[in-house]
Amino acid sequence: MKLTKEQYDKLNSLLEYIIKYDKYFDTDYFDEEIYSSEKIEESIEEQEEREEVYIPFPAEDDSSIATEELLELDDDIRSIKIEDHGHINTKYRSIYIVSANDQYSEFALNEYPSITIEHDQNVKINLINSSVIIGLVATKIGAYDGDYWPTYSAYTAIEFVYKDEKSKLRGNEELRLIDSFVFEVADTTNIALTRSKIYCPMDDYSDIEDEIGKIGELRELVPANDGMRYFRSGVQIEDSELKFLSFYKVLEHFSPIALRIEAYELMRKKLDASKSSFDSGDYIKSLFDLAKSVQGRFTDEELIKSSFSKCFDFVGLFPKLPASIQVSIKKQLKLKVIDYSVDPQKITTASNIAAKIIYKTRNNVVHAKSNFDKSGDEISSEAEFVELNAFMKEACSQSIRWYSRLPEHQKIEII
Repeated sequence: MKLTKEQYDKLNSLLEYIIKYDKYFDTDYFDEEIYSSEKIEESIEEQEEREEVYIPFPAEDDSSIATEELLELDDDIRSIKIEDHGHINTKYRSIYIVSANDQYSEFALNEYPSITIEHDQNVKINLINSSVIIGLVATKIGAYDGDYWPTYSAYTAIEFVYKDEKSKLRGNEELRLIDSFVFEVADTTNIALTRSKIYCPMDDYSDIEDEIGKIGELRELVPANDGMRYFRSGVQIEDSELKFLSFYKVLEHFSPIALRIEAYELMRKKLDASKSSFDSGDYIKSLFDLAKSVQGRFTDEELIKSSFSKCFDFVGLFPKLPASIQVSIKKQLKLKVIDYSVDPQKITTASNIAAKIIYKTRNNVVHAKSNFDKSGDEISSEAEFVELNAFMKEACSQSIRWYSRLPEHQKIEII
C-alpha cells in the first residue's frame, strides 16, 4: 500500500495514541514504525509500499497488522469503551467475546474461511479470531502472560461493524442478533459458541490452588445411575437456564421412585389393619380409593413434590434457595425461620411450595412464552438462577446418594 502524506501523518498519530494507551506499549519497538518527516518524504518519493505495521502485543510471535486495516480502525481505536470484560464498544463497532465448547472446535474455527453476514445495509456481523481492539483492551486490563498467553490472537469474538454511528443497535437488539448468529454458526459448522470474556488463565492458577485447599477427600463411590449423567451435564453447562433444566431432570428422574415408595408405605399401613377388616366392603373400597389417589398424583407437579419430600434434606438446603422463594415460604407459613424445630406438617407444606415454584420455573423455561401464563412466582433473573442452581446441585447430589442407598427392590422403575 502506497501512502500519502496525510495517511502517514494519520498512521503516526495513531501509533503515538497506542503508545499512550497503555504503558506496555511505551517501548522502542515503535521507533522504526513511526516515520520522521524526512523518512515520510523519502518513502513518498520512492513510492515505497507499506503493507504492514508491527504492534508489539504481549506473547505474540507475529502481530503485524495490515496498514490499510489499521488506518480503517483509527476512529474505533480512539473511541474504545470497555463495557465489561466480555463486551467492547467503539464508534463503529461492538465486539462480544465468545468461545467454542472445546479446544478442537476453537482450532477448527481458526481454520474456517471468513464467517460473516451482511445483516442489512447498515450492519455486518463477523466472527473474528484476532483483533487489534481486543488486543489493546486485553493489554490495558493486564490479561496476558509475557511468555504464554497473548492478547491479539487469544480470543474469538462476534463483531458488529456499523455503517455509521446512527445505525448502532441497542444492547438487547445486538444480543438477539448474537443468538441468531450463533445458531447459524452451530447449524453450519456443528460448533456451539457461548459468551465469554477477556481473561488470562495463568492468573487462575493461584485461585485454583486456593480452591484445592478447600476441597476435601472424595466420598466413597456409589453405584452409577442415569441421574449422574444429567448431573454431570448440569455441572458442565454454562447457560444458567439450561443448567437448571439438567439439574431438574435429575430430580425428575428419581421422582416416580420416590412417589412409589410413598405409595407402598401407605398401602402397607392399610394392609396392617386387623384381619377382620378384610371382609369389609368399606375396607376393600378404601384400598381401591388409595390406589386411585396415588395414580392421580403421577403428574409432573406432584412428582417433583415427591422428590422434594423424599430424596434430599429440604430443611438443610433451605438457606440455599433464592431469597425470593425463602421469603415467599416464610410469609405463607407465617414463620420467621425454617429449621428442624418446625412442625413436620409445615415442613411438608414448605417443601411443596418450593417444589411448585421450581416446577413453574421449569415450565417457564421450557414452554414458548406465548403458551405459558406466568403466575409471578417463577424465577427469571440471572442472579436468582445462579442461586437456584446452587440449591439444585446440592439437592441432586443428595438425591443420587439417596437412590444408591435404596434396597434393590425399591429401585425398580416400572411397576
